Amino acid sequence: MLFNSPLFLFVFFPCLYFIYRLSPTTWQNRILLGASLFFYSWAEPIFVFWALGSALLDWALGEVISRSTEPTVRKGALTLGVIANVALLAYFKYANFFWANFVSILKQFGLQSFSLLHVALPIAISFIVFEKITYLVDLYRKDGRPAADLLTYMLYVFYFPKLLAGPIIRYRDIDQQLRQRGVTWIDFRDGMIRFLFGLAKKVLLADHIGHLANEVFALPAKQLDMPFAWLGVLCFSAQIYFDFSGYSDMAIGLSQIFGFRLKENFRQPYTAINFTDFWRRWHISLSTWIRDYLYIPLGGNRVSLARTYFNLCLCFFLSGLWHGAAWTFIIWGLFHGTMLVADRVFWKQWQTHLPKVINVAITFLLVMISWVIFRSQSLDQIGFYLRAMFIPQSVEPTLLSVSPDIVWTLAAAYFIIFLPLLPRFEKVLAWYENLALRRTFELAGAYGLLLFALARIATFSYQSFLYFRF
Repeated sequence: MLFNSPLFLFVFFPCLYFIYRLSPTTWQNRILLGASLFFYSWAEPIFVFWALGSALLDWALGEVISRSTEPTVRKGALTLGVIANVALLAYFKYANFFWANFVSILKQFGLQSFSLLHVALPIAISFIVFEKITYLVDLYRKDGRPAADLLTYMLYVFYFPKLLAGPIIRYRDIDQQLRQRGVTWIDFRDGMIRFLFGLAKKVLLADHIGHLANEVFALPAKQLDMPFAWLGVLCFSAQIYFDFSGYSDMAIGLSQIFGFRLKENFRQPYTAINFTDFWRRWHISLSTWIRDYLYIPLGGNRVSLARTYFNLCLCFFLSGLWHGAAWTFIIWGLFHGTMLVADRVFWKQWQTHLPKVINVAITFLLVMISWVIFRSQSLDQIGFYLRAMFIPQSVEPTLLSVSPDIVWTLAAAYFIIFLPLLPRFEKVLAWYENLALRRTFELAGAYGLLLFALARIATFSYQSFLYFRF
């Protein structure tokens, strides 16, 4: 069930909200848990039982970790929990990839009697596994208290607004909210504004631009020229940003409606001045997770420079693998790891001699190159797409055309993206935030955008979110 589907907008969400608000406080967590399990099982009627069993095991192990005073027992429970979660992720997400590569190697030796596996990838398995590991590790570090009971822990794991594509949440960040929270009209108003603006990002910008991105990336090498190659990557760069940040906006807005405060997941990432800055702004919950649960345990900045650089590349190699079981994602991760190393070795110092707008332009160009790697379906496509971007060549005619509304939508998207770079933007923003009727204007604008979004959904149908497959 998608946030941008009529079923969610007009049936699931309104019914849940009214039942939630009319129920006693002591029942609200139960109602949210029941709704969350229904929400997830709507898309994953089989895997939901695997996820429930895994969550039950983690809760029991968490109780052992938090109650035991024996270091070996605590460490053993943590190890078992991490291994069980990684095994779950490895089977469902990586079995096809590793087996296909193994069969490919065997074929080089003339052995061709092995068939490929066909393990279905459950939606949001990566997000679920990361949060479950986070809970166990934080308990082991004594960096937070255990869930009040099994029901509370299950709600943390399956809470539907963030379930399918994040943000990745640490249990300690919403521990108190799971135990006690309040909901006011202000929460509903502000949460609804955030949700509707996120819906507009997804439906009016990401989906509209995404159609052209898909058509360009589907072109064969013999039909891909330089203008279309640049247009395609510009479209995909805007699509993935507005699609993913739109989902995060909807998740944060829905959570506020139900009394939860989730942390921000995006902060104007395309205005970053280098890759270090980019990862402080893009998918913040993932970059924070990588830092706290991979980079720092590997030694962080406390080891030699060579080991620090290796750790950065290793962390982003794993980040690429987390995004998908394909060589393209692995190369994407290593590309970002290499850029982060370059920041530390020379670029942060060199860029101090350049204007901010030049630093932003260079970073955005490199990020777009990384999106080509991310979006490509094969290593061959990466090669011919990048060649088309930078080397003029004659190609066969294509029937692909660009309608004026796509051009205007793309222009509007990049105006929104780079608006913070305009002079005096911060002062204008501060003035706007102090307007007495600001929220009234925003609410009216949000409902106006809703009408346009519904019209588009009715005309073109609704599209899945890109990060659902991760």
